[in-house]
Amino acid sequence: MMGVTQMDQFTAFMAQLDTVLAQEQLPSTDLVYVPVTFSFHEQHLHFAINMLQTSFNQGDNAFGVPDILDRIRMLVGLELADRPQSRWPTKATTQALTITPRKMVRVIPVDMQAYRVN
Repeated sequence: MMGVTQMDQFTAFMAQLDTVLAQEQLPSTDLVYVPVTFSFHEQHLHFAINMLQTSFNQGDNAFGVPDILDRIRMLVGLELADRPQSRWPTKATTQALTITPRKMVRVIPVDMQAYRVN
């Protein structure tokens, strides 16, 4: 029965993530769009950013949607800050996908103004 409850938590997390992303107001012209694969296995949330060849496991931490979004955006922002702007992914080339109930892809917009290096 435990697995059903944790699966419900993953489903609730993804629904909350979709709501937060839909309601966000990101005015910057320096937006990049990064597909992130969220999955649930071994009782933990896992996300992978293939573009950066990196992934992160939630472990035993009870991170909520804002924490996870902050972590993703920090990873992306710091990685792309060193790259020329012409190489930033400025268009959403991947749509929100549900691959399986345990694996979903969402496009996360990142405001690069916060990571601007002068």
